[in-house]
Amino acid sequence: MTESIFTLEEATRKKEIINTSLKIIDQNGIKGLTVARIAEEVGFSEAALYRHFKSKKEIISLILEEVHTLARSNFAEIKKSAKNSTEELRLLLKIHLEFLEEFPGLFKIIYSDEIHIGESSLLEKLQLLLGEIIESIQGIVQQGKKAGVFKSNVDAAIAAIHFLGIVQTAFSYWTIGGRKISLVQTGDKLISQFFSGISTS
Repeated sequence: MTESIFTLEEATRKKEIINTSLKIIDQNGIKGLTVARIAEEVGFSEAALYRHFKSKKEIISLILEEVHTLARSNFAEIKKSAKNSTEELRLLLKIHLEFLEEFPGLFKIIYSDEIHIGESSLLEKLQLLLGEIIESIQGIVQQGKKAGVFKSNVDAAIAAIHFLGIVQTAFSYWTIGGRKISLVQTGDKLISQFFSGISTS
């Protein structure tokens, strides 16, 4: 399986640019991301930056592609290690929130009006990413229904959207609280409530 730039152990220029860009987006939003600011933060000239990326859009495009690669890898690993559907969803939420805690700028990309309104190619990548995540979550819920772990009348599609809502709610609460609390612990409390509504036990 292809490795994501986020999991590469060696330091590369592209990885440094991606990490710096996410930091800037977290602090200033997508509109605050400029080639000049990235170059200043990374510590080399704008001309050197243009050798790696032609535009801000290209950087965001690569971020979405790399997150997509990472998401596929995470789903594959969870399938191998989790004992049941409940554990799969708990692990999945934990991985999502750990990643957002490390790279909170991604949240602003996902919910950016600049992408949703003005950038059709980026919106398409985002839709593919979220669509595949929702489909994978639906599969886990369906598997749990067949195994008798989740109630038979649970709508898997709605449950998948609810799951993503947990990610959004946990992140928002974490941000409002000044990021002093644990994002993962907040999510764990929310998903426990989620399971109380769909579990058979």
